[in-house]
Amino acid sequence: MEKIILASASPRRYSLLTAFGYDVTVIKTDFDESSVKCTSPADLVVSLAREKNLSVPDSEYPILSADTVVAKDGKILGKPRDEKEARQMLLSLSGETHTVYTGVCIRRNGRLDCFYTASDVTFHRLTEYQIKTYIDSGAPFDKAGGYGIQDGMGITFVKSVKGELSNVIGLPMDAVIKALKGEK
Repeated sequence: MEKIILASASPRRYSLLTAFGYDVTVIKTDFDESSVKCTSPADLVVSLAREKNLSVPDSEYPILSADTVVAKDGKILGKPRDEKEARQMLLSLSGETHTVYTGVCIRRNGRLDCFYTASDVTFHRLTEYQIKTYIDSGAPFDKAGGYGIQDGMGITFVKSVKGELSNVIGLPMDAVIKALKGEK
C-alpha cells in the first residue's frame, strides 16, 4: 500500500484514495484560496492545487492536493456562501449541462506534476421542492456548484456524466493513479 500525503481536508478525496488502497495522511492547509485570481476554470483549479500543495512542508512521500470548481456558460461556480446563492446555482444548473474541473498537483522529490480533468454533467430539471429540501439539508455549502453527486439527494439531480465520475466527486482517480505511477 503506497503512502501519500493529502493536502486537503476533503472527506470525499480521502475516501476515494483509501478506497483505491492508498495509505493516506491528511494535512490541512491554511492557504487563502481567494488570493488566486484566474478567469479560466482550468487555470484556476491547477493554480489552487499548486498553491495548496506548496503550502505544506516537504515529505518523503508524495504530496497530493486538488481543487474542484463547476463552470456553467463560462462562469465559475464555487461554494455557495448562503441559501440565496445556493438556490441561484442549482436553478442555473437545472435541466442544463455544466463542466466540473478538478486540478491536481502531486509533489515528490522536489518535482511538481500539475494537471486538470474536466467532466460534463447534465442535470434533470429540478423542482422547487428538490432545491429547497437540498438547501435545507445543508449539503450545498461545502461543494463547488452547490451540489455533491455523492450525496443521497445530489445523485438524483444528475441525468448523465460524460467523463470521469470520480472527477465530479472531487478527484479524477484514473488520472491520479497514472500520475502516481509516473504515467501520463
